[in-house]
Amino acid sequence: MLLKKYIVLLFILFSVSSLFSQTNKTEKQEVQDSIPIHSPKKATLYSTFLPGLGQVYNKKYWKVPVIYGLFGTFTYFLISNNEQYLIYRAAYKDRVLEVTKQQDEGSYIELLDDEQLKTEMKRWERNRNFNAIGIFLTYIANVIDANVDAHFFDYDISDDLSLHLTPCVNPRLSTSAVGFTCTITF
Repeated sequence: MLLKKYIVLLFILFSVSSLFSQTNKTEKQEVQDSIPIHSPKKATLYSTFLPGLGQVYNKKYWKVPVIYGLFGTFTYFLISNNEQYLIYRAAYKDRVLEVTKQQDEGSYIELLDDEQLKTEMKRWERNRNFNAIGIFLTYIANVIDANVDAHFFDYDISDDLSLHLTPCVNPRLSTSAVGFTCTITF
């Protein structure tokens, strides 16, 4: 009985190894040479050095205006919030140091007490910092998007979705089990 198992095992091993030896190397090499290589590393480096260039390399041109629109929006609000922060900071410093400056009559800053002035200054500073974080996250998202798109550049998306049920025997268990194998092709 043991001898029969070894014979069957050797037969399976030799039959599997002969299947792998039947490939034609020249045909395989020609197929590999004809496929253009789309490099995720290149796309990542392009987007790292110039945001949006990786998306151009991946032929996703519509993403470039989105990236620069986000950069422009965050930069605009960063500059605007920074200007307001500097105004309130200067007013707060003047008030703490008791410097009397000729300010516009009836300005909004004159109506605020010290604590409100400090709160407004911190609010504009926080908004400015959030916009700086937004610029950084847009940059990181740009690089990650270029890398992911490059990985999926050659991914085949076909309309052929199929489900195949085939009977199978699981020999790994102590007793053989009969069941079905479900294969989903997409």
